[in-house]
Amino acid sequence: MVRIITRLDQVKKDLAKHAKPTVDFKIGTISGKLRAIIASEDMEFKAGETKSIEIKKITIQANHICFLSAYGSNKYGHTLAVGEETSLPTSMERSADNALFAAALDCKIEKNDLLGVLILLPVEFTRSAL
Repeated sequence: MVRIITRLDQVKKDLAKHAKPTVDFKIGTISGKLRAIIASEDMEFKAGETKSIEIKKITIQANHICFLSAYGSNKYGHTLAVGEETSLPTSMERSADNALFAAALDCKIEKNDLLGVLILLPVEFTRSAL
């Protein structure tokens, strides 16, 4: 009997370990992705103040819509929106590099603080929006 020795099985195992899932969660047949909204600068807020703050860049794939998690990830306030300098249509790849943060308490947001969670859901357009 002949035994064939190959590294193919080991390579397949290694690839499987490092493969990234294409989705982070599923609800029934709907699958989506979660992205942390992380401050990339220090900023002070007074209670009730709402200001734009720079965040670590989040890539938003084409044909994905964004929702903000309602769960309060930051004890000082809540992220109301994310965006970039130039708004692009949903059909194009976009990114977010700033967030609108509303402070409930006097606070100092520091670089690398978690401000919230962005939920990305894929969409299929059935007709033109215009």
